[in-house]
Amino acid sequence: MKRKVLFDSYQPKVKNNQFQLLDYMELGTIDLVFVLHILLAVGMGGLIGLEREHEEKKPRVIAGVRTFPLTSMSGVLFSFLSASVDLRFIEVGVLIFGGFSLLLAYLKYEIKTIGITTPVALFITFLIGILIQQGFILEAGFVTITVTVLLITKERLHRIARNLGR
Repeated sequence: MKRKVLFDSYQPKVKNNQFQLLDYMELGTIDLVFVLHILLAVGMGGLIGLEREHEEKKPRVIAGVRTFPLTSMSGVLFSFLSASVDLRFIEVGVLIFGGFSLLLAYLKYEIKTIGITTPVALFITFLIGILIQQGFILEAGFVTITVTVLLITKERLHRIARNLGR
């Protein structure tokens, strides 16, 4: 049974394995649902990015207020291309951003910062973009809020963890 989603993703027609651009673009207009998905991705990714940039008190911010919205938008675009051109685009995107997140974790290790929270949050932000494009807007919003709350409450969560052993 297919789940009901808030906004259906636009599904352009494919003939003979060729993406028909004219089916998507009508007289120079762009699909408003696609625009909404991009704006939502920028907003949700931006919220997480704001928290990350605020948290990083050092001048070396690995990913922040620009990187997170771009990552979420990349999730929308990979998902859109997957639905429009080839299903493997999502797989490729997950591999690319998974690898990118691992690279960031390694770089953080090399510059002697502890923790891999930012690379993990960056990968989740990419997945949020995929959720948005697939029409799971409420789910994407819930994940965004959950990630942001987890990031904001870092000190409180660490304090609770330290006090559990006492």
